[in-house]
Amino acid sequence: MQEHSTQLPNKRFPDWARFISAVWQHGMSTQNIDKDKVEFHLTRAFPNIIESVSRRSESNVIRPSAFLACARQAFIKNVERVAPGAMPDNIGPTFAVGHLLHELSYAAVNSAMPDCFDVRTEMEVQLPEWWPKDKLSFNQEGHVDMFVSIKDPAEAKKYLPESVVDEQSHMLIDFKTMGGFSYRKHAKADYASAVDGFGYLAQLAVYSDALGVVGNGALLAGINRDSLIQPLLPRYIAPSVLMREVERIKLSFEYADKGKDPGPEFLIRHGSEANFYCGRNGQKGYCPFKKHCKKLDSNG
Repeated sequence: MQEHSTQLPNKRFPDWARFISAVWQHGMSTQNIDKDKVEFHLTRAFPNIIESVSRRSESNVIRPSAFLACARQAFIKNVERVAPGAMPDNIGPTFAVGHLLHELSYAAVNSAMPDCFDVRTEMEVQLPEWWPKDKLSFNQEGHVDMFVSIKDPAEAKKYLPESVVDEQSHMLIDFKTMGGFSYRKHAKADYASAVDGFGYLAQLAVYSDALGVVGNGALLAGINRDSLIQPLLPRYIAPSVLMREVERIKLSFEYADKGKDPGPEFLIRHGSEANFYCGRNGQKGYCPFKKHCKKLDSNG
């Protein structure tokens, strides 16, 4: 084992977001990253990287990371029984890079994190009690990118304000690799009202509720895959936003359970801003059910 004593130096940060960003930045340095941790995490990434570029399998079930951005997705998937549109065949390298950067980020954070914190990565989580129990249509467990807990509050107060340590003893972090445009958009977004076409907030909300930490809020951490010298950009998602998402998802499932079409719910919520994700008004669209959704509306 290599000798390693290059954890983040003592410095107090105003909140979890800036603390985690500093830990990531410090750990990403070739002077600080732990070679053994790099080897562990990148070895763990290999199977996912290989699968990303050699086999595309579309999701057959609703999971926290799929089909939750819009209420109509759950209706189309489980009531209309329409399969999601296939992803492009050449999307594999994008997913492969995502897996690589996730695991490299885990290695960096684990290298630089002070000992008074505990870091868990790719942590398996059982989904909340309200999550549907139909195993053929819904995943029954998921994986959290990173969950950081305070082990020694007295020591942790050297890095975070006393009030933060006392009130937020755990922090859930979800990493997202982004192109430069999305990274800049992520930096400016007001997540209390932002258009969440990829279901990032929904995913955080489900996992936060499953772990009983909705009241702590969570971090959505952007990695700029176009410029890897850019810092990690964790954005804090407030408890009110997570709780709102939980209630919205429950309502989506209620509509599907009753066989009721909620209509183009995402468009109703966000108006013309949703066109980029829904594929309306000449936009490409990213929704896996965009063609069927437009067909439902034209038939109505």
